[in-house]
Parts: sequence; C-alpha cells; structure tokens
Amino acid sequence: MSGKRGSGTKCELTAAQRRFFGCLSLVLIAAVWQLMSMRIGKSFLLPSPADVLGCLWENRAEIFLVHFPATLEVILKGGVLSVLIGAVFAVLMDNSSMLCRALYPILTATQTVPIMCLSPIFVLWFGYTVKMRVTAVVLVNFFSVTVNLYDGLASTDRNREELMRTFGAGRLQIFTMLKMPSALPYFFTALHVVVPWSVITAAVAEWLGAQNGLGTYSRACMLKLDAAGLIAPLIVLSAFALIMNAILNMAERHFLKPVNGGREVKK
Repeated sequence: MSGKRGSGTKCELTAAQRRFFGCLSLVLIAAVWQLMSMRIGKSFLLPSPADVLGCLWENRAEIFLVHFPATLEVILKGGVLSVLIGAVFAVLMDNSSMLCRALYPILTATQTVPIMCLSPIFVLWFGYTVKMRVTAVVLVNFFSVTVNLYDGLASTDRNREELMRTFGAGRLQIFTMLKMPSALPYFFTALHVVVPWSVITAAVAEWLGAQNGLGTYSRACMLKLDAAGLIAPLIVLSAFALIMNAILNMAERHFLKPVNGGREVKK
C-alpha cells in the first residue's frame, strides 16, 4: 500500500459528520450484536455487549493494570522500531538505485511468510519474552514504512531539486528542506498502516506465547470457554487503536497544513 492520501474527494465529510456517522455505526453494531446474542441465547457462544462490559468492569484491575501495559509496551516499542528501520531503508534506497534494486526483493521476501509461521522460530531464539513479540511487530510493519516513504522521497519535484543544486544546496539541505516535506503525506499513510497492524500483531504474538498481555488473557479465557472474557480484550485493543488513529489524524492535519501551502488537509 502506497501513495499519497487524497484530500479533495467528492465524498469528503466534515469532522462533525465523521464523528456523527462513527457514533451511529457503533450504535448499529451494538444493536445488531445484542439482537444476535438474544437470538442465540447462549452467552458462552455469543455474549451480549452488556456481558462483555460487565467482564471488563469485574476484571478491570487485571486487564488494565497487568495485561494492557504489557501489550502497550510491545505495541509502542515495535511501532517505533518499525518506523525507524523502515525510514532507514527508505533513505538508503532513495540515495542509491543499485542498493534499491538489491534490497527491494529481499524486503519483499520478508513479507511473503505469514507471521504465524515465523513466530515459533522467534520463540526458539528469544523465548516467551517481550523481544520476541517486538520482533514480530517490526517484521510485519517496517515494510509499509519503507515502501511508502521511499515512494514519497522519489516523488520529489526534480525541477525544484535541480534548482536547489544550482543555488549550491547540499544533499542534506535538499533532503531536509525538499524531500522530507514532499514525503510527509506518504509517511503518514504508512503510520496509518502501522498503528492497527502493531496492535494486531502484538495480540497474535501474545496468543502464541507470552507470560502476560491482552492476547494471553484472551487465550486463557478461550480455554475456560469464557466468551465474554475472550472478547473483552478485543474491545480494549480496538478502542486503543481508534484513539491512536485520532491522535495521528490531528498530527497529520498539523504537519501537512504548511506542506500544502496553508490548505488544511481534511481528515
């Protein structure tokens, strides 16, 4: 997934409209969920939203003070390392076409093997540690950062680049003053991919093996046939991903406003 995020589509909504339709969607999902739960009538198969919220409240200390911090550590460390590693590869590939041709097939090959197959190898190497889960998150996410940021750097206006060279600008000045601002929309596109996939991969890695974390809690509830406890961590992870996405949207509007000549990028 790569490319610049559009900012002028016909179906573009205002912030208030997006919030309204977002809340409406949540209400509709909860209503359908409640009706299906009542229809099935077996809470061990499909608990109602009230059952899940009750589980969250009853086990709030264990979920939010023990397991959520462990998962959050993996998400943040893995996400930050994904961005850093992906950015390094993107800059190296942009500065050397030979290196780009050499690295691109290798980086692509890292994405062809499912993480479910690689995680047991990581367990052998690192054990059931935070390092194992962070490695899984990095492997899943760094490629999207590399590809999007590389596309952004490659999309720089060559005429402006040549003009800056004519005035004596060095490579570092061209990179910081021209290439990076041009690549910012692509970079934020990559971040919008990294956020949800960091959450998903951290939970999956915890399912495969960890001492704590929301994935571990969910797996334990599955073994006890506790459907409400199985779903409760998923609600927490989804809420966290939505909050992070909202923060990312605000940061994107702030940083892309000057890049787009004072025209605010509407999200």
